[in-house]
Amino acid sequence: MKKNSTWNELLKPVVVLTVICAVVSAALAGVNSVTAPIIAEAAAKAADAARYELLPEADGFEAIEVEVEGVTEMYKATNDVGYVISAQGNGYGGNGSVKLMIAYDNEGAITNIKVVDCSGETPGIGDKIVKEAWFMEQFIGLNGEAKKGETVDTISGTTISSGAALNAVNAAYKAFSEKALGVVIVELTFEEEVAQYFGNMVATEVSHEDVLEAYTSDLGLVLVTEGKGNGIIGDEHQSGLMLKAYTSFDENGVITGVMFDTSSETPGLGDKIAEADFINKFIGATDDSGADIIANCTYSSKGAKQAVSKAAAAFAAING
Repeated sequence: MKKNSTWNELLKPVVVLTVICAVVSAALAGVNSVTAPIIAEAAAKAADAARYELLPEADGFEAIEVEVEGVTEMYKATNDVGYVISAQGNGYGGNGSVKLMIAYDNEGAITNIKVVDCSGETPGIGDKIVKEAWFMEQFIGLNGEAKKGETVDTISGTTISSGAALNAVNAAYKAFSEKALGVVIVELTFEEEVAQYFGNMVATEVSHEDVLEAYTSDLGLVLVTEGKGNGIIGDEHQSGLMLKAYTSFDENGVITGVMFDTSSETPGLGDKIAEADFINKFIGATDDSGADIIANCTYSSKGAKQAVSKAAAAFAAING
């Protein structure tokens, strides 16, 4: 009696559920084996149609193998009228959530561009990269890297999504340069960018508690200082990093150059302090008062101003 009771109450339900799961899994696998090729074929046709839409002069396309981060496909028109590259950037949705398709002429100028998918972005915010036509249109004719605040603008309030689009464009251009022009674009480290910006930097000794490093350079005396950006709000933050600034001065204490190490800041938000519009507010001044706090970049821009203010005060103390 107990044996039957154990079977009916404990073992039988488990066996029945296991059989049901096996049957359902087999059915799903069967459906998937039928539908997966159909879905893949439909996606391939849609992508091919999009390529012809972007480069209508093409009479066909041949795939080109490319290994550039962010680039998923590259095609060359068989009649040599240009290239079409698919690339993606990480927006709010992450994992390449902003997907673009970009057409180039043979010299590397963008002739057409479209957003293939941004469904992972916040409705009403991230999808502005599609709804505000001017944003994508500004890339037409661009031949080279897309630089925020210089060659292109991002959308206010949609910094991460529009920044993801910029990253996708730059990844595509890198692929074009490598495969079409035979030019490999080498990304500089921050230290290399600093050396390129200030030129001929030689370490020098200065005595001030706020100065981490000092250099003589082509732009004058460079003082390295820190401020509390988004890396440290209050006294603690998970990154534990202070925002570092490199500020150069002429002999009169006038600021001749500024660079910020944004590795401690939030990508797409905090790195706005590295844009030319913000940097240029310091050039020609003797302190940080000419630079305003950047909307949606409050902590980072405050930290940047604090670091420059420390450098100006240190310069005055050293030369006072």
